[in-house]
Amino acid sequence: MYKLFGVELCFSFMLFSWFIYMMMMMIFLNLNNISLMINWEVMSCMSSSLEFDLMMDWMSCSFSGLVCFISGCVMIFSKSYMKGDKYSYRFSLMVMLFVLSMNLLIFIPNLVSVLLGWDGLGLVSFCLVIYYQNSKSLAAGMLTVLMNRVGDCFILAAISMMIVLGHWNMLCLWEFYNFMIVNFFIMIAGMTKSAQIPFSSWLPAAMAAPTPVSALVHSSTLVTAGVFLFIRFFNYLSSYVWFSHIMLYLSIMTTIMSGVCALYEYDMKKIIALSTLSQLGVMMMSLSLGMPMLTLFHLYTHAMFKALLFICGGNIIHCFEGNQGMRCIKNVFNLMPVTSMFLIISKMALCGLPFLAGFYSKDLIIESLITGNLNVIMFILGCFGVCLTVLYSIRFCFFIVWSGYNLNTFINASDNDLMVIISMSLLGLGALWGGYIFQSLFCLFDQVFILSGIMKLYVPMFIIISIIISFGLWDKDLLLVNKGIMKYMNSSMWFLSSFICNFSIKNFILVSNSSLKILDMGWMEILGGQGMFQMNKLAFNCLEHWVGLMLNCYMIMFVVMCLFMLYIMVMHISYQLVKSTMKYSNFKLTI
Repeated sequence: MYKLFGVELCFSFMLFSWFIYMMMMMIFLNLNNISLMINWEVMSCMSSSLEFDLMMDWMSCSFSGLVCFISGCVMIFSKSYMKGDKYSYRFSLMVMLFVLSMNLLIFIPNLVSVLLGWDGLGLVSFCLVIYYQNSKSLAAGMLTVLMNRVGDCFILAAISMMIVLGHWNMLCLWEFYNFMIVNFFIMIAGMTKSAQIPFSSWLPAAMAAPTPVSALVHSSTLVTAGVFLFIRFFNYLSSYVWFSHIMLYLSIMTTIMSGVCALYEYDMKKIIALSTLSQLGVMMMSLSLGMPMLTLFHLYTHAMFKALLFICGGNIIHCFEGNQGMRCIKNVFNLMPVTSMFLIISKMALCGLPFLAGFYSKDLIIESLITGNLNVIMFILGCFGVCLTVLYSIRFCFFIVWSGYNLNTFINASDNDLMVIISMSLLGLGALWGGYIFQSLFCLFDQVFILSGIMKLYVPMFIIISIIISFGLWDKDLLLVNKGIMKYMNSSMWFLSSFICNFSIKNFILVSNSSLKILDMGWMEILGGQGMFQMNKLAFNCLEHWVGLMLNCYMIMFVVMCLFMLYIMVMHISYQLVKSTMKYSNFKLTI
């Protein structure tokens, strides 16, 4: 089967089978309103016990099914995208390990055991980001893994503080004297994984990975792990007022920053990555407003159309010989009509056009923003961040889809690959009908907001005004701002990489270099390995010298003794001969 269909199709068949099983299990658990939990006590010491828990409820089963469905579509797409790669089998295994880590994170409610999935995502994502093995990929991979290690350290600190409870189960915690600090650590860990300000710089850098990995990472796995952790801990986090205030400010800043930076970017994959960052800000915004089910709903719908958007973008990059600059990609609508159709569908779902997947969740989030207890400034900024999605989406389509010919256009680009069409079609169904299906299946996704007629028209009015502004700004390739400090600041993501990464790492690098030269290569070498080596070398050299000298003396004494013994033997034999000769002579004389 492996030689007949290929490893990618075999893995996609496994993932689709798991998706069907999870959907059946989810319907069963949802209809009967039950949850299943498996507990295995690994070890117990004093009053604390280390347990391995598995929990199956409608949330974990639906999320796992969604992850496997998108992963199966990505594996089908990777069969075409990674066709010429010599290490495609290794790539497929790493992607499956990535999916396994995400499923462990979903099903395990224990904070100690969840590190299997949490650290697994970080480690495998590092291996996938540096997959092309060049300096740019290595720099992006190091930025990704080091930024995520901040969250790992805070989770380990929360685990160490929760030892006083005697367990680490996230479902049955209670108040204790360090519980606020534990919740703060969990909040920092979730912010690093979901790339909220000031930890946003690693998300566009992770675009150095192959496009199938980007489609998987930015839709339903790595970046959504922090959001899912917040949903699991929401009952504990929402008891503190500072959580809602901090997350509201940071999420709105993240949404505005990513939206504005996407208007100045020309790298196609980075624009899609910044749109992911913008939608993560929208999810955190709804979470800070006390709507965890709306956050999960938008996470599901966003996963569908964002995976489709990445696959469409990856197919365009693949057909244009790896070129991902928007200035060089033109006339895609005529060259690749199928890809253009699915690309426009995913962009419309991202903007929240009515009756597409993104509309069902975005409409409710904006209504919760309208009815929330916010001041006018925060409300305007939140609506502005949401409206920026339409601006950069239409700019993207103007540059990529609706632009005319140019000299760099590859005329032989086409989208007649069956594997790509199958993966885009499956995800296209999710982008079209995913929101309606999820809202019909789960009553928790159908929130009711009491609004006046004018307020109810806010959402379509925002979309229409944004579309009008977009067509006015981006028609005839008109750029918003070409020069100045605004372009420089927004092109570098508000200097987050310089301030957060370079500035914070620079002092540590100086200290580590001084420590390396003074301690590791200095006194520690003298007092440690090199010093012991030199002392042993001197001792063994002296011992070798004296042993050689004593050996020579012994050999000389041995030769002298041998010669002396030989001389004694010769003298003794001579004496005996002389004595016998004299005795014989005396006998003859007597006769």
